[in-house]
Amino acid sequence: MTAHTCYQLAVFGQPVHNSLSPAIHHRFARAMGLNVEYQAIECPAGELAGQLDTFRKRGGTGCNVTLPLKHEALDCAVAVAACASAAGAANTLVWENTGWHAFNTDGAGLVADLKRNHCALSDHRILIVGAGGAVAGILPALIEHQPAGLDLSNRNRDKADRLRDHWRNRFDLGVIDATTSVAAYDLIIQATSLGHRGLVPKLSDHWLHEETILYDLNYGPAHQPLQHWAEQRGVASIDGLGMLVEQAASAFARFTGCRPESQPVLDWLQARLNSRP
Repeated sequence: MTAHTCYQLAVFGQPVHNSLSPAIHHRFARAMGLNVEYQAIECPAGELAGQLDTFRKRGGTGCNVTLPLKHEALDCAVAVAACASAAGAANTLVWENTGWHAFNTDGAGLVADLKRNHCALSDHRILIVGAGGAVAGILPALIEHQPAGLDLSNRNRDKADRLRDHWRNRFDLGVIDATTSVAAYDLIIQATSLGHRGLVPKLSDHWLHEETILYDLNYGPAHQPLQHWAEQRGVASIDGLGMLVEQAASAFARFTGCRPESQPVLDWLQARLNSRP
């Protein structure tokens, strides 16, 4: 595409009216000197294919996909990258030649933010709390870094068992609950939506040592319950805003061929969110 190209981008999901993606991508575009139009499009489950056709006819060349459409996005693609295939879900679609190509940038976004926060993965013990689509998206990238151990804990154990079975031939995932006797973890990743209801998932103090880091995929008010829980126990917690920006940067690079710097946008976004009453 030429320097004067206007990239027609979007995020599809429901709900997306409060999505930060348009602001993030417009900020990337401004920093890179690119012309980007990015809109949020409400799309209920079962309607993604039709809405993508309409979007493409209007000149759309790339989009992000969020809940509840990440699995549906795979069915709309003519090609699926390994990151999306391993996750069983896509959060990024790019039009190439004659069809949509599916990618998943969640895992790369998480790992990039963990590295920014000096959180080691290789040879460290990791626990993921949750077993939904978000976990499926981040597992491949975490496994790639060969942790010393990687366990799942979920209120619905059957969902955790299914994820363990899916990865059985590639990595030995463990499934535990709050009563399981295990050594403490170096990193605990909170991947449930309970924070949006002011709640914390069932966690055990026995999972912690003094240098354990709690990483929450949530950010803003939804992170506050876990942050408070961690503060009470004297351990560090990190919210998922950095992951949001990093996965968006990876998607933006797919859309435009230009990789933006994430730190300035993260700083701007943190200041914007902190200024809200």
